[in-house]
Amino acid sequence: MERVDDVMRMVEECLNGNARSQRRLFKSFYGCAMGVCMRYAGNAEEAEDMLNEGFVKVFANLGKYRSTGSFKAWLKKVVANAALDYRRRFIKDVDLVNFDDMAYDIPDESVTSALSNMSAKETLELVQTLPETSRVVFNMFVFEGFTHAEIADRLGITEGTSAWHVNNARNRLKKMIMDK
Repeated sequence: MERVDDVMRMVEECLNGNARSQRRLFKSFYGCAMGVCMRYAGNAEEAEDMLNEGFVKVFANLGKYRSTGSFKAWLKKVVANAALDYRRRFIKDVDLVNFDDMAYDIPDESVTSALSNMSAKETLELVQTLPETSRVVFNMFVFEGFTHAEIADRLGITEGTSAWHVNNARNRLKKMIMDK
């Protein structure tokens, strides 16, 4: 990974239209950004599409980056938002059922703990098998740290629906882990 000074120089050069620095920035953060996209995508091709849209947004908003925080964290947030925008365009109405009045189990923290003990590849493979909306909501809640209120607002669902999808994902992941 690049040093902070190198990243800031690259950012400055990108803002000045330096194509070589843009390629270098892309190459330097490709793996990190692709990891974010793979969590939201159903397959590698879809992740590439998300990644491309993400980097378009990164370069379009580069002037908004403030060096007070980690560039990598800022980039991951921009790419995650691009992936969510991409995903939202393809979420089907059937996934937007209101689950507010349905009972759901208390989240099982052992699933998150078990996932943290698995390799990144194993975790990604399991998460990618989840139903589309549950996968997106689970990623937002567990990996990106969004609250149910933020998820509800971002995806146009209710907080109860968000909680249901996280619970659904955890239950499915728990079953897959136990079946291994």
